[in-house]
Amino acid sequence: MAHNPLAHNQLARYVPQEPGGILLILLDLSDLEIKATLSRFAEDTEIKSVTVLAHPRQKNHLLQANEVWWLDRLGPLGLIAMLRRISWRRFEAVYQPRQAGGKSGYAWIKFFVLPRPKWFFTAYPA
Repeated sequence: MAHNPLAHNQLARYVPQEPGGILLILLDLSDLEIKATLSRFAEDTEIKSVTVLAHPRQKNHLLQANEVWWLDRLGPLGLIAMLRRISWRRFEAVYQPRQAGGKSGYAWIKFFVLPRPKWFFTAYPA
């Protein structure tokens, strides 16, 4: 059985290797949707690390993530820096559940990340 770094204790956090891993965009998902989505990715042994992009108000539900990036009142320069950070991290794939892209209009993020990794509008590992 393959080692899944997400299944371990939060105190012994796995340090993601770059490039690689996946980005989960969980902006504005409900608590239940966040828990269900993270659980699906934690169970997938092919995924080495999970980085989550979320709002600070969602922090109590992100314990299974390896890294958490916050999207909160960044201003124009902060937003550009966040988009560059996503680009430079070179994720293998980005998962953005349709709910997150549709509710508040975050689907546009895809068009500002270059080079663009595989982008999935789903809450299930491909």
